[in-house]
Amino acid sequence: MTFVELAATMSVLTVVIGSIVTATLGTQNMFIENQAIGQLNMQAELAMERVLDLASQALTTDPQFSPLKPSTGIDSHCLRFRLIQSVDAVTGTLIYDDNAQIHLYGPDSGAFPSGGLIVGRGPDLASIYAAGCGPDGFLGTSDDNTNTILSGTIPAVELLVPDRYAPQTGDMFTINVAPAPIGRFLTFTLRLNTRKPDGSFILPDDLVLMERLALKQ
Repeated sequence: MTFVELAATMSVLTVVIGSIVTATLGTQNMFIENQAIGQLNMQAELAMERVLDLASQALTTDPQFSPLKPSTGIDSHCLRFRLIQSVDAVTGTLIYDDNAQIHLYGPDSGAFPSGGLIVGRGPDLASIYAAGCGPDGFLGTSDDNTNTILSGTIPAVELLVPDRYAPQTGDMFTINVAPAPIGRFLTFTLRLNTRKPDGSFILPDDLVLMERLALKQ
């Protein structure tokens, strides 16, 4: 081979190898992105299913049933209610579990900051926050303490959606009550997204799930 032929051959090989590497990386990135989108969809569906399962046990006649943050029942970030512990055999009065009140609590920047969506169980939100916020001082993150128990055998914090699934715009989790602030119809909205390694959002439009639930009373 002459020097010119060798140089031409090397140039062609460089282009071919570069094209193969680019195509391989593109396929790999596409696979990773599709996998991340699949995980995002599964996370959203499982979280909404859990929210609906728990909320369906709420009773509007419970004096502690209330949307919180704000308490108007419009675009609230938290819903508080209690589960029935027993029924008085004589009077038929419902006896609720006060020490394990359920809080469906989404992202909030108030006194008990949260970056994601959790199920909290305890006498109040302050106790739940203290038990589960972890070293970063936020609920709804990967370092939440999901082992601490405030009452019974169920942990004070159950992490449904971590903060890494925060949407581009709007709130990750909202509750609307109709008629507000205490009514039978609850509308839950989950808005999620996730980021690529370069920091950009993986979905051009946030994934939005909306479900409406009619309480028994």
